[in-house]
Amino acid sequence: MFLVAPTIASLVFSQDEKPAPDLEAARTYIPEVLEFPEFSPRAPLVVKVLPQVRIEASVTVPAKNSRTTITIQRGEASTVPDLPPPAKPVPSEQPQELTLDQIAEIKWQRQHSLSLGATVFNHKISQVQWTDQETGRSYQAWCGFDVSLLAGLGGFVHKGEDYQFFLMHSSVETEKLDKATIKELGIPEITSGQILITQGNATDPAATAPLRVIQDVITADKQRLLTYQEAREKYQQKCAEWHKAHPPVPRDETFIFRPHRGSRYLANSKPEQKGGIR
Repeated sequence: MFLVAPTIASLVFSQDEKPAPDLEAARTYIPEVLEFPEFSPRAPLVVKVLPQVRIEASVTVPAKNSRTTITIQRGEASTVPDLPPPAKPVPSEQPQELTLDQIAEIKWQRQHSLSLGATVFNHKISQVQWTDQETGRSYQAWCGFDVSLLAGLGGFVHKGEDYQFFLMHSSVETEKLDKATIKELGIPEITSGQILITQGNATDPAATAPLRVIQDVITADKQRLLTYQEAREKYQQKCAEWHKAHPPVPRDETFIFRPHRGSRYLANSKPEQKGGIR
C-alpha cells in the first residue's frame, strides 16, 4: 500500500494541480552574505603591568623578525594550589569496523570537500592544481574562467548539496611580465569556460567534476562574487597602506614562569646564572 498510494494520488492531479518540483534541491548558490567590512585601524596594544615577583633567573633572546626581544624569567615559587595529578589513561578500545553507512558518509564528505591551488592570469585564465581525495591522484588543468572569484569563501551549495571549499591562489597580470617570462609560463589559447586537463586522466569524471562544480557556482552568482571581491581587494589595499604608514614598533615580550611544588627548579638551590639575572 505504501508503494502504490503515491502512484494513485498522482493520477488524480490535473495539469494545474500537480505539485511544483523542489527547486531548492536543485539550486546552486552561495548561502553566505557576501559583504566585506570597511577597513578600520586596529586599536593600540594594551601594555600590561607585570606583578612584583622576585626573579631568580632570566634569559633574553632576539626574535627572528629582529623587531622583538623575548625575555623568559623564572620567578619565585607559586602560591596557588598544586596542579591535580594527571588522570589515568583510558584503556584504548579496539577499533571497530566501519559500517557501510559510515563508509558512504566518509566518501560523501571527501567528494564534497574541495581544496585547490591556482594561479590566475589577468582574471581570465586559471591554472589549477588539486588532488582527488579518493584516489590520491594529482590533477592539473587550465580553465577559461577566474577561480579567484571564490577566494575567501568557506563553502557553497551546488545542486542542493553543501560543499566545503579551500583555495590558495596568486594573481598575475601578464602586462607586467616580459615576453620571455610569458613564453616560459606556457599559457595556452583557451576559450571562455573551457577546461583543459594537462595532468591526470582527462576521461575520468573525477578529473573534471571539481572544476565543473566551481564553474557552475561562479556562473550562478557571478555578479555577487565580483562585488564581493572588489570590496575584499579594497580592504586589503587599505590594510596594506595603513601598515606601511605604521610600521611595527620594536618591543619586548616578557614571560614569567613560577614553578609549582615538586618542580626541579625548586630542588636546585643554585640555579644556573644567565644574562639578565636580577
